[in-house]
Amino acid sequence: MKSTQATLAGAVMAVVLSTTAFASSAGSIPVTSQAAQAAIVPLLQASQAGSNNDALLLLLDQFTALRAEMETLRGMVEEQGFIISRLQQDSQARYTDLDSRISALYQELDAVAPAGAAAIPTPPAATGAVAQQPSAPTVSSVPGTTAPAATAGSDINNPATQAPAAVTPSVPASGLASGSTPPVMLTEQQLYEVALDTLLQKQQYEESVQQFNQYLAQYPNGRFVTNAYYWQGQAYVNLSRFDEARQAFETVLTKYPDGRKIEDAMYSLGTVYHRLGENSRARAILQDVLTRFPNTSAANLADIYLRTIN
Repeated sequence: MKSTQATLAGAVMAVVLSTTAFASSAGSIPVTSQAAQAAIVPLLQASQAGSNNDALLLLLDQFTALRAEMETLRGMVEEQGFIISRLQQDSQARYTDLDSRISALYQELDAVAPAGAAAIPTPPAATGAVAQQPSAPTVSSVPGTTAPAATAGSDINNPATQAPAAVTPSVPASGLASGSTPPVMLTEQQLYEVALDTLLQKQQYEESVQQFNQYLAQYPNGRFVTNAYYWQGQAYVNLSRFDEARQAFETVLTKYPDGRKIEDAMYSLGTVYHRLGENSRARAILQDVLTRFPNTSAANLADIYLRTIN
């Protein structure tokens, strides 16, 4: 296009010059500078139009590149969504498996309890005289058991008559009913995943705060400490408890500067300061995110948030 315009401009200029020379030599047509300018103006306008076309082509190329990049990012988002969905399904499967194992363990305890309790009244049943001694009421001291006199008239040497009296004083069974058995201890990863699931899936923010506190108390040097403080801060944000959210995010920055959530914690801290009314400090932190962590999602979010503050 540029070469065609240049050729056309050269041809028109040559025609104008030759006509001017011919008119001057003949003396019949007066030639002035204004006439020459009038002949050149269309050429300049055509050149400017060509520049505009070049600018439009450049914008079109940029738009095409941005559209391709957007399609790539959209594919990445869909892929991440699929991965998250798979992780959620795996997590739910682990929880279901854990619950089934715990239920099976309780059933085994219930099945083993009668056999273990049957060994307790065995010494009194060895002879018929022991059943009438004052030591026999020790079995009936357990609430819900029958007195030894109820079995004295039966055949003492018959195990079938001893089994019912042995089932009732089962200590494990009474312990389970009263809730005195110790709770099942979760591993570090399980406890963290339960708290995170309560926050993100169930959206029970207050309960998630307590669960993260429990995790941090049991595993102060655990693998997920940085993430626990960060997500606890997000739970505080959802509860509009911005002072406590600020403390959680600042803990990540001060105690774990090399953690995996440092840039996200800095961005969240900047937004919290903005909500607390400290705009200057919020701008400084968000600008620090752009400087320290360029080309990250946290930096992109910080850039957008800075424009809303300004």
